[in-house]
Amino acid sequence: MRQLQLDIEPQLDARISDFSGPGWGHVVDAVRQLHAGLVNRFYIYGGAGSGKSHLLSAICDSYLEIGKSAIKVSLLELLDAPIEAITSLERYDLVALDDIEAISGVPHWQRAVFHLINYNNEVGGQLVFSSRVAPIELKLELPDLQSRLTQAVSVKVPNGSLYADREALVLSTVARRGLHFDPQIIEYLLLHGPHQASLLLQTLAQLEKMLKGEKTKLSNATLRQIYALIDEYR
Repeated sequence: MRQLQLDIEPQLDARISDFSGPGWGHVVDAVRQLHAGLVNRFYIYGGAGSGKSHLLSAICDSYLEIGKSAIKVSLLELLDAPIEAITSLERYDLVALDDIEAISGVPHWQRAVFHLINYNNEVGGQLVFSSRVAPIELKLELPDLQSRLTQAVSVKVPNGSLYADREALVLSTVARRGLHFDPQIIEYLLLHGPHQASLLLQTLAQLEKMLKGEKTKLSNATLRQIYALIDEYR
């Protein structure tokens, strides 16, 4: 079985400022409560590609910045690991468990997550969960775990339909990476590109590769190529 390197801190390319759009206000408010210690268990849910994993990375980064330990783990990737791997998570101040719905139908991992929650309660740790569905819609065989998750503060993330939400994500990411895109490209991406956060970020990565930091004025032919690339992700 695979040995997970859970003790390696991730290099996170995500910041809370990525979610400064108006549609994310209620989510960021809940994150502030998490930081203040007012919330111990936080559950976010939303459709595929809506930015949940990116948000979990941003939350972990915000904890690392203030000297606390934090880690994000996908339960989908953890399923084929030894069950003991979850004990490696007990030493972190904050643990973000992505894809919580992945343990539906896997009772031994449900018990492991339940014990992690209980341990976190005892030592004052914090847990963040993400899923495509609300806590009440999870199909879990362990009622106690279902109960714990429904008691968490839960928020639904926006779907990217607001232009301002997409703009905040794109501009924050571009600034952080030191990218220089022609304003026409940014405008086309925001107006005609994908709405889902994950696809927006994938599109930016592809644009970065295509342009390779080029700052010169783009020809009409190159712009057409760029627009075609953006259209592919729509």
